[in-house]
Amino acid sequence: MKKRVEQYIPDAINILVDVGIAENGKVNNKFNGYFSSFGASIVLSGIKPALAFYSNKKDEERVKILKAIYKLITGNDARNETPLLKYYIDNENNDHLLKQKIMDAAVALKLAVRTYELKKD
Repeated sequence: MKKRVEQYIPDAINILVDVGIAENGKVNNKFNGYFSSFGASIVLSGIKPALAFYSNKKDEERVKILKAIYKLITGNDARNETPLLKYYIDNENNDHLLKQKIMDAAVALKLAVRTYELKKD
């Protein structure tokens, strides 16, 4: 896992800017919490419930987490509001591999967040 996560980190740093998580060299501290709780949500609830929860369009900031993970594992920009959930459902036949990629990407993005200055609300 360590090597896979390390490979994602350089792209993860740039993706944080691309999806609007990092702005002007800073990241809102709540994103650090979102990434931390995302992994825990997968472990506790399962991948589909966690993706569904983070896909709630009422919380645009959580959706950014999924867009960042989607872009990191596919290399594509998100074209809709729930790209990672749809991608997972469409590729569910590779459940274990895809779940591992999502978890690795989430860890890499969490580490990338910490390369930016964290700001409070």
